[in-house]
Amino acid sequence: MNNKKTRVTVTVIIAIAISLVSFFGGFAVSRLARKKEVSSFEWALRTIRDNYYEDIPEEKLLYCALNGMTASGLAGACLDKYSAYYTAEQYRELVATHGGSMSGVGISFTYVPSDDKYPQAASGVIIESVVGNSPAFYSGLEAGEYVIGANDREGAFGSQKEFIDYIDGKKTGEKFTLITDRGEYEMAKSNYTASYCTMSTKTADWNINYDGGGMNVVKTSENAGIDCLPDGAAYLRLDQFYGNAAYEMAELIGEFNAENCTSLILDLRGNGGGYVDVMCDMSGIYTGQLQNPHKTAMQAVYRNGKKEVYYVNNLFPQNKRLPAGTKVSVLADNGTASASEALLGVLIDNGVIDYGDVYISEFSDRYLDFTGTRAKNGRTYGKGIMQTTFVRPFTGEALKLTTAKIYWPKGATSIHDVGLSAADGENKCNAVYTDWDVTYGDLQLAEAVKMIYAD
Repeated sequence: MNNKKTRVTVTVIIAIAISLVSFFGGFAVSRLARKKEVSSFEWALRTIRDNYYEDIPEEKLLYCALNGMTASGLAGACLDKYSAYYTAEQYRELVATHGGSMSGVGISFTYVPSDDKYPQAASGVIIESVVGNSPAFYSGLEAGEYVIGANDREGAFGSQKEFIDYIDGKKTGEKFTLITDRGEYEMAKSNYTASYCTMSTKTADWNINYDGGGMNVVKTSENAGIDCLPDGAAYLRLDQFYGNAAYEMAELIGEFNAENCTSLILDLRGNGGGYVDVMCDMSGIYTGQLQNPHKTAMQAVYRNGKKEVYYVNNLFPQNKRLPAGTKVSVLADNGTASASEALLGVLIDNGVIDYGDVYISEFSDRYLDFTGTRAKNGRTYGKGIMQTTFVRPFTGEALKLTTAKIYWPKGATSIHDVGLSAADGENKCNAVYTDWDVTYGDLQLAEAVKMIYAD
C-alpha cells in the first residue's frame, strides 16, 4: 500500500498557505478582473521577477499564470513548493501563529486505515504530537496514544474527517473528553501561547508555560523523567524555530547547568524549521562558551551572486549557555529541515558535534510504504534554501518567495536536496532503526540512548 500520511494540527487560528497556482488562477488578467486584482497580480509578478532565487523569464511567468486558470499544474513548474501567496487576513494569522499565539486544543494526528498495522495500537486516530502549553498538553495526553472514542459519542472515529469534524464542532471553552488506549483526557478549546521546548533528565521534567503572560519554567519530579537516560544526561526537544523558542531553550539550558548535567541529547526530529533569527539566537547558546567560535551562523547566496552573512547572536548570560566540552548528540529524521539543518551546521562547523554524533531515523518498509517517503529514509530533509516574505504596503497581502541558497558557517557546505545521511560516506551519521515515527514512550529515543552511551 502506498498511501500518503496525513498530519493535521487541530487549531482555530491557522495560516492557510495558498499555492501560487491558486494565486495566479485567482488573479489572472481578464476583462472582468477588478483593478485591485490586476494591481495585485502585477505586484506579485514584479516581486517574483525581481527577487526569486532563480531567473524566470517574465513570459514564462505569464504563461504559467494563464494556465493556472485551467488547473493544469503548469504554474507549479515556475516556482518551488515553498513559495506562497497570502491574503492580508491569512498573513496576519500566520504572523500570530508563528509568534506562538494559538487557539484550539493543540494536537496533531495521523489517521491510519484499518488495513495498516500500527505497532502500538490498532488502526485509527494516532496522536502525533501535543503542543506545549496547550489544553491537550495539560490534560496529560501524549504522542503515540490511540484515540478510541470520546465521552459524548459512541465508537471509534472512522475517518480523518470524522475526527476533525468532532473537534471543529466544539465551541471555545466547551469541555469534552478524548478516550485513548492509555486513559481519558478532558480538555476544551482555548487561546494559548505555544511553547516549543521541553527538557527531561532521568528523574525530572521541565516545561515552559505562559501563565500570567510571562514565561515560566516548571519542574516536575513526581512520576517524571525518562528512565532510559543515564545519570548526568538531559534530553531537550525543540519542536520549531518560532515564538520565544530561543529564550525557552536558554532557560532550559540554565536548568541543565544548575543540575550539573554533562551530556545533552538535542531532539530535532520532525522539526521543519522556522525563522532565521531564532536559529541565530539559539546558535549563541551552543557556541557562546567556545574559545574561538565562528561568528557566522549561516550564509545566504542570492541569484545575483550577492552574499549575506547571518551572525550568531550572543543574547544570553554564561549560565544559560552550554558549557564547552559538553557531550552533545542530535536526533534527526526525514522531517528535520531548514533551520534545523542550519543549526546542525553551526554545531558541526564549530566542532560542538561531528557527523557521528547525529542519529537519524531509519524507518521500516511498512512505514515507508504508508508515507511514501522512501527516498528520504535515513537522512534529513535537505532544505538548504531560504524564503523571504514580501508584504505589499496598504493592502497587507504577502508573498513568501525562495530568495537564496543557504551555506553553513564556513561557507563550504549546502545540504539542499542532499541532507545529512546515515549512508556510507565521509560524513556518515548513525542510523537508528524504528518501526514507526511516533510510538508511545518513544521507543526510538530508548534505542538511540543505548547507542549514544554504549561506551
